[in-house]
Amino acid sequence: MSFWSKMFSKNGPATELAVSMPSTSQALKRGAPMNGCFSWRRNGSAVSLNHSRRDSVEALPAQGPKWFELLQTHVIAVQSNDRAVRLFREGRLDDAIAELGRGLEVSPQYATGHSNLGFLHLRKGQLDLAVTCLLRALEVDPHQQDAPDHLVDVLSALIDALAQIGCSDGFLSTRPGEKFDEANRHRRARAIGALIAEIGQRGIFKAGDRPLASDLLMEIVINNVAQKMGDSREAISLSSAWSGIGQ
Repeated sequence: MSFWSKMFSKNGPATELAVSMPSTSQALKRGAPMNGCFSWRRNGSAVSLNHSRRDSVEALPAQGPKWFELLQTHVIAVQSNDRAVRLFREGRLDDAIAELGRGLEVSPQYATGHSNLGFLHLRKGQLDLAVTCLLRALEVDPHQQDAPDHLVDVLSALIDALAQIGCSDGFLSTRPGEKFDEANRHRRARAIGALIAEIGQRGIFKAGDRPLASDLLMEIVINNVAQKMGDSREAISLSSAWSGIGQ
């Protein structure tokens, strides 16, 4: 079992999009929209989704109290998320990404939308965008439940990418140019290191009670890359390539 599976008790990559439904009655009481989450899983298990009515947005007044404006934009974002789920189920990832983007333009504080958008970017292999979206989801809502799981899968994909770089190009070179910077360090490997350092700065993951800050998270990734490559010397090479990152 891999390190990530042991640490986070995950048996495989995340394969679900969350569908957040607004509870209007609770929103009216508190003065702001509330979320309840359902999940759709790729294994084909049936989940009944109570999608919002298409005409509900048009029925809302154009102007009203602040809480009502928030509710209106939240409903639009939820409906956009619902449509993105359907598009994802049909295998239309680009359309799902575009749909979620439109919803987040209206309601940028919709954490589930940011988390789902990060998940879709992960599925397309766009790891930098995935990290940005997932960290944004946790910035909006530190208790968002899906984003940390998706970030684990992003980290696993980044480890795979680093191992491929190490096997094909190496992390250090004898001379700069093209894939290597002026200090002979692989440019993409350093960009990945910066992503991992940014994740660590948020203190999202813990080993026991100890937060995995940037230095600890980067060290764990380095060891996993070396293990995947089957060469412990690569840990030293990657550590040198990441010199100065996260400090």
